[in-house]
Amino acid sequence: MTTALPLELQAITPAQTRLLETQILAALQQLPDRPEAEKEAAALLLQKIALEADSGDVLPYPEHFRRYIERGIACGALDPRLASFNLERLAGALDPARDRLLGYMAVATLADRYLVRDPETRQILERPQSLFMRVAMGLALAERPEERTAWALRWYDLFSSLRYLPSTPTLFNAGTPHHQLASCYLAEVEDSLESILGSAYEFGMLAKYAGGIGAAVTRIRAVGAPVRGINGTSGGLIPFLHLYDALIASISQGGRRRGTMCVYLEPWHLEMEAFLDLRRNAGDPYRRTHQLNTALWIPDEFLRRVEADEPWYLFDPAVAPELPDLFGTAFAIRYRELCRQAEGGLLPRRAWRVLPARELWLQILASLMETGHPWITFKDAGNLRSQLRGVGVIHSSNLCTEIFLPTSREEVAVCNLGSVNLARHCGPNGELDWEQLAETVRLAMRALDNVIDINLYPSERAERANLRNRPVGLGLMGFAELLARRGVSYAAPEAAEIADQIAEFLSYHAIATSCDLAAERGSFPTFAASRWAEGVLPIDTLEELEAERGMPIEIERSRRLDWEMLRERVRRGMRNGAVMAVAPTATIALIAGTTPSLDPYYANVFSRQTLSGKFLEVNPVLVEELRRRGLWEQLLPDLVAARGDLRAVPGCPVDLAERFPTAYQIPPAAYIEVAARVQKWVDMGVSRNLYHAADRPGQLSAAYLLAWRKGLKSTYYCFVRPRMEVEQATVAINKTRRRPQWVQLAEQEVLAREAAACSLNGECESCQ
Repeated sequence: MTTALPLELQAITPAQTRLLETQILAALQQLPDRPEAEKEAAALLLQKIALEADSGDVLPYPEHFRRYIERGIACGALDPRLASFNLERLAGALDPARDRLLGYMAVATLADRYLVRDPETRQILERPQSLFMRVAMGLALAERPEERTAWALRWYDLFSSLRYLPSTPTLFNAGTPHHQLASCYLAEVEDSLESILGSAYEFGMLAKYAGGIGAAVTRIRAVGAPVRGINGTSGGLIPFLHLYDALIASISQGGRRRGTMCVYLEPWHLEMEAFLDLRRNAGDPYRRTHQLNTALWIPDEFLRRVEADEPWYLFDPAVAPELPDLFGTAFAIRYRELCRQAEGGLLPRRAWRVLPARELWLQILASLMETGHPWITFKDAGNLRSQLRGVGVIHSSNLCTEIFLPTSREEVAVCNLGSVNLARHCGPNGELDWEQLAETVRLAMRALDNVIDINLYPSERAERANLRNRPVGLGLMGFAELLARRGVSYAAPEAAEIADQIAEFLSYHAIATSCDLAAERGSFPTFAASRWAEGVLPIDTLEELEAERGMPIEIERSRRLDWEMLRERVRRGMRNGAVMAVAPTATIALIAGTTPSLDPYYANVFSRQTLSGKFLEVNPVLVEELRRRGLWEQLLPDLVAARGDLRAVPGCPVDLAERFPTAYQIPPAAYIEVAARVQKWVDMGVSRNLYHAADRPGQLSAAYLLAWRKGLKSTYYCFVRPRMEVEQATVAINKTRRRPQWVQLAEQEVLAREAAACSLNGECESCQ
């Protein structure tokens, strides 16, 4: 029997560490031949974590947990309030078998950045099941003291089964003394040095505590504009963006997460073309922002002029200060009036210029092809489809383009995220357990609502906005895995139908749960000014957008659930001003062992790049299917040589090649159709990566115009298929043998395509 150990303990020995690392490496080297070796490597890494957490011994989970809570509080790593829970009951509920649900990449990522460590020694203190319980306990602190243990048990079961995971800030910080649990912050920078520098301080504090930032910068006057207070002229927008870039680059939370920020500009700003150059590799380094992401906040008026091949006018915001607050018809009327004033000589000549709208559009698309930026988001859809339209104007989205909340001089918008793992709610053939899915949504929504009340707010403006509007963003992941298990290609029309049905179900139960929470806890303070109070539902706003644009929104409108009954409940009260947002889920999907968000499998064999390292990944559903058909051994060498492209594998059945396409083989229209079907039910936004096999900028145009016409609020990264591939010099294939000979694990990354997707490279971890 293991005896209790004192608080001061010896760490895991170097010999133990070296032995386990050697065994892990040996297991990982077998991955291409035996994908199940990943689980063996994960088990070894779990043992290494347990040895470190329990200081040289592997204790039973209940004993480990009790000592972990005591040690964590003593060293300042855990919130002292955790001691008030019924620790015996919680310790007894920990399920060691659930560690086996975690793949090697998940365990490695948790060990590298998520598991709580001693602040001084950096020794790991917790094991994965303790992490899930710690997060559940942290969220339960918002419940009545007598109910906290019961709620912690419910949420532990939810998290540890991987049916749902909160976003990264919540996993990092729940149950610790620094409980900054929110994912996203949205702010607007005013046209004054006080606001620009004050925002820099605020952005730094938000990034310090793991918040991803979206900032609207359209109000900042253009270069050459008069600065009357000093009788001089402005240096313009770009130098201040360079300042923000340096700020964000300097914040990395000790390597756990990079500081992350996206700046949004409306395309009528006079420095628009300089903005497009910010992410280029060449040019003046003081006019580049290599860490700062960029996005465009595009009004419908611009895209109308692109389609009609009309001129487009750029203005200094100093002569058009009202434009950022206008959208829809009101924006179009005022913009056209400014154009007339410019042509009539009523505006200073330095404050405007004109160029063909299509010329600027092609410049935007060329920048997208070269750098992946700026991301394309749609101002009018974002505002006209907002459930908080009566509360305020939305001036930008967030870091990952899925959050749409009003901002103002007094308020920084905040959103708390988490995602349902569809793959953990389905059977082997992809059939969904709808009852379990509804229960998951109910538990998730309550947890998200609790974040608002227990969150540590680095900004007074953020706290004010979050308590007034109480937005949460329930999302999803595992969609591509679900399709694969159903035998449905992402490119098939059936995929969009499945997305439609699932999004409607999630939306319905998220809204219904918010109604339940309002009956228990009260509605959010600005409810009376919101569209919810009018009985308006997200699906209704499609007709409003269509009427405002005067053009059809090209999306199917059928409904399956009893929305009229729910509409009456919504009129009586909602706990949350927003309820759904589909985030990229880059890291939590990796932890959950499924596909991120709505994204497809990037390829069937590829390397995944994250802050925790590079990992080889093979599509597990494909492996299961090939083994079922007795084809795994036969097709593996050619599958690896073809970089996961089944169409290039001799002897591969046609139905498998169609069922498991790579990301670049799926038509952009299919990506947009899936996103549009989801967006019609989602009150905020959908972060939608697009993959193109384009050679010229003009080839991208149809895809983005289609996204606009279908009522999407945003798109995200634009990935263009690389024209060249790296030679697989580290894979020696003997043509007379069946099996490839593998070399060092560190070289396996060359099996992947050189172009890495956002969901693969860890860039968007500040969303999830």
